[in-house]
Order: sequence, then structure tokens, then C-alpha cells
Amino acid sequence: MKTKVRRNALIGLAFIASLVMIYFGINFLKGVNVLKKQNQYYALFDDVSSLLISSPIYVKGFQIGLINKIEMVSENPMRFSVGVNLTEDIRITKGSHLEYGSDLFGASTVNLIMAQSDLFLEKGDTLVGRKGLELMDGMTSLMPKADSILLRVDSLIYSLHKIVANPAWEQSINGINSTVSQLNGSSASLNRIIGSLEKELPEIGRNLSSVSADLKEVSRELNEMDLESTFQTIDATINNLKSITTKMNSDDNSLGLLLNDTKLHDSLNVTIDSATKLLEDIRQNPDRYLTIRLRLF
Repeated sequence: MKTKVRRNALIGLAFIASLVMIYFGINFLKGVNVLKKQNQYYALFDDVSSLLISSPIYVKGFQIGLINKIEMVSENPMRFSVGVNLTEDIRITKGSHLEYGSDLFGASTVNLIMAQSDLFLEKGDTLVGRKGLELMDGMTSLMPKADSILLRVDSLIYSLHKIVANPAWEQSINGINSTVSQLNGSSASLNRIIGSLEKELPEIGRNLSSVSADLKEVSRELNEMDLESTFQTIDATINNLKSITTKMNSDDNSLGLLLNDTKLHDSLNVTIDSATKLLEDIRQNPDRYLTIRLRLF
């Protein structure tokens, strides 16, 4: 009898332990830690497409809780109440909101965006919920642009194909090859010229050295010349020229009188005029002068 009672007691204890484990397991899966104090808040969303129970809640990258409940609160308009279970003792400021989205692998994440305020919400208050821009949403907005880019790429490839298929393209390639060959020939000629210049550079250097030596010799001779005596001779010559010029402009000497006095000029004019008249008279009356000569002889 005692054995039967003990067996029933063990079965009952096992059943109770199983219930406890199921309770803790279900709450754990729901994101509820029954052994730790929980701060419950709510958020209203218009769309909970990718939001799941037990989705983690982050504030600036640090996990502070989990989503533990999602239920519809109205049909028109359709709105959903999401239970927010915060495991961290954090105070939420008024004006804060929840924003959720999905990462690259489709897992939902919820971020608590804290507002700048000195007022705080009480436990059980309701926050505003928003759906953030997801990666696929951004890809959807980029699809029209991608289609446009693909059309442009197709057009570019078609244009390149037409250019390559054109016979003028082959002629252009041949022309480029010819130009490259000419450039190679010019480069070879330039290399030969540079080689010959390198051979002649020593001779050019020696000639430059000789010219430099000659210039030094000329400079030395100029330095050795008595330039002061030469300048004195030039000054004396200039002074003599000034003296001669002064005497030529003066009336107290023969040369000055000859150059400056008009009497000599007038006398010469009278003499020339008389001689002209005499020659003219001889030409017109030669008998007169012949008779005089005969009488003399």
C-alpha cells in the first residue's frame, strides 16, 4: 500500500515538474523571464507584416527586451497592439516610438527610438509604432532605375557591336598599327640621335671649356688695361674738339671770320658776278678784245 502511494506521489511530482517546465518553456519562447521583473509597455502598429513574437528590442544597438504579444485591436482602420516586455530597468521618455524592420536574412528587429524629453511614460503606457524602410523596399524603389540602366547598357552594347562590325573599324585598327610602327621607327631614330649626342658630348664639353678659358683670358686682359689713362686721353680729345668748335664760332680769328663774316661771302658773290658778266661780254663782242691784243703786240 505504501509503495503504491509513493509511486503515485512520484507520478504527481513528475507531472507538476513537467507543468512547471512547460510553463517556463512557453514563457521563455515568448520572451518572458518569469524569474526577473518585467516592465510591460504597448505599441500600436498599422502593419505587423514581418513582426514576430520574441523579436528582440534594441536601443542604440543594446537589447533591452522582447516582443511578447501581438493582437488586433481594431478592424477599421486595422490596427494592432504589440506587447513590449522590457527586461532592463529603463525609463522611456514621452514622444519615443518603436520602429521595426527586417535584416538581410528576413529576421525582424525592433528599435526603440528615444525622444529628447524630461517626461517619462508609466509602465503599461502605449507608444507609437512605425515600420522602417526595409532592404527589399529600397530594392523595389531601385528596380525602375535598374531597368533603365539595363536598357542603356543594351543600347551601348548594340552600338559597340555596330562599331566593331563596321569595316572602317578594321581600317582604323590598321591605321593605328601603322601609326604605332611609325612611332617605333621615330623612337629608334631618336635613340640613335641621343646615342650620337652622347658620343659627342665630351668634345662639346671640351670646346665649351676652351671658350670659357678664352673668355677668362679676355676678362683678365681687360682688367690689366690702364682704363683710367684711356679715359683721360678721350677726355682731352673731347676738350680739344670743344676748343676748336668754340674758335670756329668766334670772330677773333681768321677761321672764325671766314666761317662767320658775311663780307667774304658778299665779295665772292660780286667777283663771280663780275667774271660772269666779263665772259658774257667776251662771248658777245670778241672783236673788241682781239683788237686790243693786236694793238698791244
